[in-house]
Amino acid sequence: MGMTTRMRIAAAGVVGAALITGTLFATTGVAVAKTLRSTTRNCDIAHDDAWPSWVQGTPHDIDPHTTSAIYMWHDSNGWNIRVTHHKTNLRTFSGELATAGRFTDVRPVQLERNDQFQVSPDGHNITFLFNNYGGIDGLDFYTHCAPSITFAYQSDGHTSPPNNIDIGQHSSRPANDPFTISR
Repeated sequence: MGMTTRMRIAAAGVVGAALITGTLFATTGVAVAKTLRSTTRNCDIAHDDAWPSWVQGTPHDIDPHTTSAIYMWHDSNGWNIRVTHHKTNLRTFSGELATAGRFTDVRPVQLERNDQFQVSPDGHNITFLFNNYGGIDGLDFYTHCAPSITFAYQSDGHTSPPNNIDIGQHSSRPANDPFTISR
């Protein structure tokens, strides 16, 4: 494992620990972004970056009445993240996304007033905390000049198990959480 990978994993672990407390820290992502920034290449693309085929397409089983998971995919509308569970009691979902590129046009999807998300001023990080009562909460966004994105998710203050993270129309699962998707 290379030094950059170890630094990414260590930084993502620190970020995950900070988010477990349930508080969003705008400065937490700076460490991850600085680590990732060294991989940025010259980029003059003016639109959303291309991403691997296995992350494309909406997962087929997003249903707040039967499932409990974090869903994510990429399509012509950029990246999409949705969280839900099949109960009416409160569950929290939080996370941090980091890239050496930039997150742009970040839009909330069905958030209630006590849900929150934040994009760092430099656009390298997104943090969120969703209080979910069985509906669907989420974010949509684009990337610009992003060689990769590191995702770190928590549910009820604990690292989300990879089998609760559903990626793309073929329901791929990451090997661990946090994880990185590269172009």
